[in-house]
Amino acid sequence: MPTTEITPKSFSVTKGKTDRAVISSVVPKIDNILSRSLTCPALWVDHRVQSGIRINYPKPSSIGADRLANAAAAVAGKKLPAIIVDFGTAVTFDVIDNDGYYLGGIIAPGLPTAASALHERTALLPMTRIRKISASVGKSTEEAIQIGLLLGAVGLVREAVTRIRKELFHGKKPILIATGGDAALVGKLALQDGGKAVFDRVDPLLTLRGLLVIAEKNP
Repeated sequence: MPTTEITPKSFSVTKGKTDRAVISSVVPKIDNILSRSLTCPALWVDHRVQSGIRINYPKPSSIGADRLANAAAAVAGKKLPAIIVDFGTAVTFDVIDNDGYYLGGIIAPGLPTAASALHERTALLPMTRIRKISASVGKSTEEAIQIGLLLGAVGLVREAVTRIRKELFHGKKPILIATGGDAALVGKLALQDGGKAVFDRVDPLLTLRGLLVIAEKNP
């Protein structure tokens, strides 16, 4: 397998024959398309692959492959105990304890999903892209939606983390790692006007790092 190098800004694969693909899919309807398109064997990530994670969860098969990859990256990097927040179609929170056990998490609508729902479920609200905001009161419908979604995301993170810390970590602070498309926006918004950082680390490549860990553990 070609050597893979992942850096905070980019990742690259050295030229050479591809021996295997490592796939973290949460869209079953495209799995067959992927399978037919590959020219090499595939390792499909699920709870049965070696990942370095211990699982303390009633139904391990229901844990999303992307969430397992994120957890694998946190465990391999010894960033424990940890709460991982992934901003994608859904906002997911995944909790790993100090011994590397995956304990469960929280799932909420992602910002693009919420924006789409507002557009589809109302008569007059437009489809709105998530952008950086500079005020807490919108001067247009689009701004009002952007502000509402981003402030809501900051509030969601703070409330969820507060409750998880109290329930599982006796008030102690686990490492809070964010990834996904809107993680940086949410993190920067929380810091405006002297606010406290909600994330200890924002890593856009966390899922890819986890896939690399899984690939190396399943030669």
